[in-house]
Amino acid sequence: MKETISKNLFLSTVACPTLGWRLRAGEVQNESLTLGQRLRMEQGAEIGHRARKLFPDGVFVATHDLDKAIGETACLIRAGGPSVLFEAAFGVDAYVAKADILKRTGDTWHLIEVKSNANLKPGLTDDLAYTLMIVSQAGLKISKASLLLISKDFRLGMEDSKLFIEYDCTADAQARVAQFRPYWEIVSKQTSAATMPDPSLIAHCKDCKIFSDCLGKSIENHIFEIPRLSPKKLEALKNLGVCRIEAIPCDFDLTPTQNRIRQAVVTGRPWLGPDLKTRLSEIRWPAHYLDFETMMTALPLYPELAPYTQVVTQYSIHSCTAMGKVQSHKEYLSDPRRDGRRDLAQALIVDLKGEGSIVTYSNFEKNIVNALRSLFPDLATELDAINQRMFDLEAVIRENYYHPAFHGSTSVKATLPAVLPDMSYNALNIGDGDSASATFAYMAMGRYGAHQIESLKKDLLAYCGQDTLAMVKLHERLYDEVNKGEYVSI
Repeated sequence: MKETISKNLFLSTVACPTLGWRLRAGEVQNESLTLGQRLRMEQGAEIGHRARKLFPDGVFVATHDLDKAIGETACLIRAGGPSVLFEAAFGVDAYVAKADILKRTGDTWHLIEVKSNANLKPGLTDDLAYTLMIVSQAGLKISKASLLLISKDFRLGMEDSKLFIEYDCTADAQARVAQFRPYWEIVSKQTSAATMPDPSLIAHCKDCKIFSDCLGKSIENHIFEIPRLSPKKLEALKNLGVCRIEAIPCDFDLTPTQNRIRQAVVTGRPWLGPDLKTRLSEIRWPAHYLDFETMMTALPLYPELAPYTQVVTQYSIHSCTAMGKVQSHKEYLSDPRRDGRRDLAQALIVDLKGEGSIVTYSNFEKNIVNALRSLFPDLATELDAINQRMFDLEAVIRENYYHPAFHGSTSVKATLPAVLPDMSYNALNIGDGDSASATFAYMAMGRYGAHQIESLKKDLLAYCGQDTLAMVKLHERLYDEVNKGEYVSI
């Protein structure tokens, strides 16, 4: 079977014919996996393996050759075959699908899709519905279609049966199949066409992985960088032939936040709100710049931990006596071999004891401290005192500062290159939070040797320390900007 339409290809084409055609043509290249992606894939594979263990008599269709897998599946489904099949393969016309688990129930079958999610989401039903559509078209009578998700009640050491919770999604999946069926011929024709369908700007484009190589190619300051741009406004700008922020008419209806972005891009100068100086003056010295790193895995790594619990693993604190004057740097990294949250909380209380604002970037740190407070009520008074001193620098920037190079975002990954272009993470061995999280998780799993662990610990501390030092520099730059008195106001 040379030409096939998979679940990913079908769903992508339904969302955007151009994306589907380019996927089929091989124009969308697979990027190498990041450490975080690799961890999630490994966890997903382990969850699939544990789900199969719930059916000890099940038969795995193990061949990677799709034609052979489809033939083997057909043979196994015949009367008298096994009651449970894993990775059963089906092909109808150009369409192919593999069912995670098929359970025979008399003359019908129960279709089960295994997912590593803990929450039921619409996209999961789409995956189930596609498989249901293909399996049904192949002639199999499906009486029930379910999603097998992770149970939040599972804890380390429990039996695999406690890891999962089943959701009967038969009605929702059947309703989605009814919506998918009209696309059967359409998708086949679109993906096999000799020429690519003309792309059209739709809301889906904003999060499309090929947008920068499609309608967004060579377009700097695209209108998608305008936050909360409603479908109605998007359609209006599309009808005006506007795709760049600079081309948005002056009288076009934008919110104040949207208009300040347009103004900054048009002038090429940062927008500074009238309250920026006042807000920055609220920071009390000495100021302590705080950043946390966390780890979250589908399968708990420590006792009494629920799946997908966000576990704080380290922190960095740069303390300044005055603007840009670093007095000290304190840091903490938990022992990955055990749940070290209490030790971390106690160390944090000691390291932040005293006066002065605790500067963070977003409310993430406050949420982490609140989680520690709930976990350790006896530390509530000290942790509450820490939260009361917190100052969210991103919130100030979001309301009072916009640089043309932010490209619609005030995340630290957007603000640093724009405001501090010389401060880079490129020289670090660990340069992003997802990699830091995955590194700690792998350490907790015992994947590294002792010598490698010591090196990775230094890398983790260096990354977290760079985050707090970046806040020091960012605060200093904002202070300089606001005291220049040169800014765009609206």
